[in-house]
Amino acid sequence: MNQHGWQPCRACHQGGQDMRIEGDWHLRANPGYWGAQAPRVLVLGFSKGATQIAAAAGGQFDAVAFAGMRPRLKAVLDGLGLELDGQTIDEALTASGRVLGAASLIRCGLSVMENRQLKSSGTIMPKAAKAPFPLQAMKTCIGRHLNPLPESVETVVMLGTTDAYVKGVKGLMREQFSDYQDVNDVAFRAQGRTWVFASHPSGANGTFGEWVAGERSTESGRKRLLALAALGYSSNSLTTRASAPARVSATETRPVSTPPPVSRTPPKPTSSVSQASAPTRLDARFAQTFHLVSNEGRKVVPVRMKNQDTGLVAFRLAKMGNTKDGQREVTDEAELLRLCETGQYQVRAQPLDKSAPANFVRPLLNHRIVRSPAA
Repeated sequence: MNQHGWQPCRACHQGGQDMRIEGDWHLRANPGYWGAQAPRVLVLGFSKGATQIAAAAGGQFDAVAFAGMRPRLKAVLDGLGLELDGQTIDEALTASGRVLGAASLIRCGLSVMENRQLKSSGTIMPKAAKAPFPLQAMKTCIGRHLNPLPESVETVVMLGTTDAYVKGVKGLMREQFSDYQDVNDVAFRAQGRTWVFASHPSGANGTFGEWVAGERSTESGRKRLLALAALGYSSNSLTTRASAPARVSATETRPVSTPPPVSRTPPKPTSSVSQASAPTRLDARFAQTFHLVSNEGRKVVPVRMKNQDTGLVAFRLAKMGNTKDGQREVTDEAELLRLCETGQYQVRAQPLDKSAPANFVRPLLNHRIVRSPAA
């Protein structure tokens, strides 16, 4: 069933019908799968929303999965230390994808009637986790599409972290898999793999930024740290605000920020985890793959800065000095390096020990680029 393309499954529909209606719930038959035939990482949304359904109606299959939210999906993957083997998020969601597989927990398009309007976002996920019909649809999809998982799958990421949704899905998984083990509030193990719940990349998700920031002081930030702990990341220090590469396609320019991939240790299932941390070799605000050395031998590293107007944490480049009008914010470290190597941009950089503030420096003019971590 992990072939890139529309899927023939009609297990929840009868008589060749493409729409099933049960009370206020509507289920449109449009199951699909995107990405690698043998994925290492499987990402499961909840169901196709209105944007994805509209994209499906347009006939361009490759554009359907996570339409309108792919940069934020990349931010989620970066925030969990999951890499795409050098591919962009758009490339990863095609038949040429090498690492990522993507689908929905409910493979078809689910919506619910609210105030005489069909809704496919908002509170639909926690509602579905308590309603008989969508629960049955989830159970059917789990049995048909996730049991067994492809042998290649190492990690499963489920998008959505509301307590009701996590509780409902965990209950279904516990019923389905005999080796089910809770890891923490947002993770479990089944079929020998770790499954984690991560923030949904929908633009309507008001807590996405808190999840990305990963601060223990917020509930969403705590959940990201717990997901990292479940995936085996550990460290003696906590980075409270971080970002890393999140490549944005030409058609989806909304910037995002996330923490960089780091080393991991094997996960150990436990009954509960009260604390977690998001480790990196460097302070995660700094670039992880290259640094700059001045003509005098002083080492500085491009550093992410928070935009006080938007809350975005990103690298800053400028052609016209330290003015917001002349600045460019970049969240993709590979793109940052490419722009620095043009010699046309200044970039904000700072010593690792923070002995000086972050200032604009011009690579290639008075600094050489070293393609290795600064530490």
